[in-house]
Amino acid sequence: MKLSFEVWPNMPWGRLEAAGPAWNSWGDKPAAWCVEQTAKYGYDGVDFIFAKLLEAPKSEYDEQLRQVRATAERVGIDIGYVAHHTTFVSPREFDRERGIDTFKKALDAAAVLGAKSVCTLIGDGYYDPPLNVLLSRKEAWRQCREAITEVAAHAAGLGLNVSIELLQGTILNRVELIERMFDEVGASNLRMTLDTGAFYVTVKPFMNVKAAVKRLARYIDIVQIKDEVGLPTIVNCNHIWFGGGLVDFRETYEALAEINFDGYVSVEWEGWQVGGPIGVGEPAGVGLADFDRVAEESLEFLGEFGFVPLRSQPVGSR
Repeated sequence: MKLSFEVWPNMPWGRLEAAGPAWNSWGDKPAAWCVEQTAKYGYDGVDFIFAKLLEAPKSEYDEQLRQVRATAERVGIDIGYVAHHTTFVSPREFDRERGIDTFKKALDAAAVLGAKSVCTLIGDGYYDPPLNVLLSRKEAWRQCREAITEVAAHAAGLGLNVSIELLQGTILNRVELIERMFDEVGASNLRMTLDTGAFYVTVKPFMNVKAAVKRLARYIDIVQIKDEVGLPTIVNCNHIWFGGGLVDFRETYEALAEINFDGYVSVEWEGWQVGGPIGVGEPAGVGLADFDRVAEESLEFLGEFGFVPLRSQPVGSR
């Protein structure tokens, strides 16, 4: 397993009403600077929310991608993946078309960066927000399947994978639904993103986490690691300081070790999630907007459970 750090833009990826303090201390730094800073903390790789890369002026966008890749090669870490949480399901066709098109642009960027995957969740969910009042489940499933098929074909031409996140609130919120969708799409470059928060809030009520990881092992290429507390319904979740939630990090490590997972475990810190005083993004405070503290303390905490960057392990034990 390799450990990477996910870099976010200054604004949240989705709806502003779901945002606390919409900023972080790396948010106004150039993407190449974020690569160098991630390397200084000892991570094996750095991952980017695509919106972070889009913040560059249009005239500088292509050069920025080249600089980011060159910087990663110079400091000796990888670009693990690009994440673009975009709209694949919507009653507004123009929103859906725009979402698919921007995902293809994220794939093009990943190819330049040398990343192997672009991941996404199925925005705008279906259950959250409640598009079920506007779309039938059959229609939402069709839209999702056709969008995934289209972007997977684009990715195949670039030699990339498309990684779909199993997530609460989306139409792909169960193990068997991921399996069914992947069977229907039938693309050899289709993979799955395992989010620890989603697995302990969404999967665990229906299936043992280790059993679920083993069952999905052939698909998993990205792990996004965070701590989580469930809210009143299974759709909702609340990101929380490492160690304060219900994610069993020892079990997570053991489950990944048992399937010989050799991809990236990415520290994903969504520090603007609203959740009151137990959350990390409450409007009255800064949450963990200090990304330097996040980067350092995440390594310290996760190391207690076996998640140690390959760069810091003795050569013989890798």
